Amino acid sequence: MTVYLMRHGEPTYEDTEALGLKGQGAELGQLTRLGIAQAEEAAQDPRIRDCDLIVSSPYPRALHTAAIVSRVTGAPIDVAPGIFEWIPDLDWAEVSQQDIHDAWQEYKRNGGVHMPGDRYHNWETHAQLRARVLPWILPYLERADISRLLIVSHGGVMRALLNQPSLKKIRYCEIRELTPDCLAD
Repeated sequence: MTVYLMRHGEPTYEDTEALGLKGQGAELGQLTRLGIAQAEEAAQDPRIRDCDLIVSSPYPRALHTAAIVSRVTGAPIDVAPGIFEWIPDLDWAEVSQQDIHDAWQEYKRNGGVHMPGDRYHNWETHAQLRARVLPWILPYLERADISRLLIVSHGGVMRALLNQPSLKKIRYCEIRELTPDCLAD
């Protein structure tokens, strides 16, 4: 089986901010026009053209990206509820977009491990994120009816599956292959 990971297209959070959504509600942003164009372009990539199945995060930005790819490729979509984005506060506290950004920078700087002196003490570690995501992905990897799988998700989830918590920027709609060695602990 060949497995590809794809990050969602460029999102906007203007609507969620206008609605005053906080915490996980703030994560419900949709794609921008550029994000839609990015997904349209990525859907033409020959690596994913013959996918048997698209597995998507439940967040709108990933689902919209997956829907665009599905329309172009004809592949059906499954939603895997557990492959949503990294959690900036495990208590699901109402954190601001700035806090989410700053906590994410701290996560990447620390390689996904909490360090003494962290400003944000309750973000999901790399090990926690990986432990949350893998059980939702592994059943698809065991299916004999799938030879090519596309997982549309988020940068944090991609880092967890690739087992590279400090990986630099993953561009919107970037596609990477998930190799079996990435899944070994």
